[in-house]
Formats: sequence, C-alpha cells, structure tokens
Amino acid sequence: MEELNGTMIFWLISVGLVAGALTKVSIWKQGVELIPNLIAGVIGAVVVGTVAVMINMPGSLVFGFLGSLAVLFIMNVFYLQSDEEHA
Repeated sequence: MEELNGTMIFWLISVGLVAGALTKVSIWKQGVELIPNLIAGVIGAVVVGTVAVMINMPGSLVFGFLGSLAVLFIMNVFYLQSDEEHA
C-alpha cells in the first residue's frame, strides 16, 4: 500500500504544478494568471491525493491529478464568469 511520506508529497506537488501549467497553456489569453493556477493545482493535488492515501485507494497520483484539474476548472470558470459580468 502507498503511504504518505515526503516522496509522495513531492510527487503530488509536482503533479499539481504540471496541471496548473498545462491549464494556463491551454487557456492562454483567458482565465487566471500563472501563479494562482500553480498554487490551486498544488492545493488540489495535495488535498485529493492525501485523501486517496488515507482511505487506501491505489493510484493516489492519478486522483491528485484529477483533483487538481477539478479545482483549476472551478477556479477558472468562476473567474471567466465574473469577467464577463464586468465587461
């Protein structure tokens, strides 16, 4: 079974950074800037990946990636909706 140690946290942070960077690249001129995307990606990956490790689910890095994508999607969609209301 996977355990929550320094190596797992490092990989979750790395997965979150990659997801945040890919999100910014995919919506280049729109959405939130790069640094908030990276921070939100790391937070989503660490939280969801940690929960997956705690409940003994295999593939916590995959769940971390999906969690970071979910947080990034929600953050960017609400940013774009508030941007449209002010325009």
